[in-house]
Amino acid sequence: MTAVSFADLVALARAMIAEVGVTSPAGSGETAATVAALLTAEPRNEAPVLAIVTVIVRDALADPLRETFANRWRPLLPAWVQPQLIGATANRLRAAGLLVTTGRYVRSTDRAGRNVGKLQPVYTLDVAALHDRPLVDQPLTG
Repeated sequence: MTAVSFADLVALARAMIAEVGVTSPAGSGETAATVAALLTAEPRNEAPVLAIVTVIVRDALADPLRETFANRWRPLLPAWVQPQLIGATANRLRAAGLLVTTGRYVRSTDRAGRNVGKLQPVYTLDVAALHDRPLVDQPLTG
């Protein structure tokens, strides 16, 4: 099992938050990516984004195939994490190449968000991308 230090997780979340520039040009059709970038860049969201990144990465590292999906994250997140930040943070991790879709889906168990039964992607964590990225000196690009 590859160990990822808590300091690396903190640096990853802070790099996401520091990325305030919107990476997609206007009119490119990447509205979801733009919204995710803006939500995760908001300084008031630093603690929730850090919590979400920590839960997602730890969940994936605990899986033998490094797979993870939202049904497993949701119950592990603190109650003070705003629901809209969960998807935004996962989208930023995906855009950064750290979460890679497997092409498989599972049914959602999210009753609070009224998403029960909807398909959600299964991701795999690209640990090499996590270790190859200079977390402190360079913000994530998406």
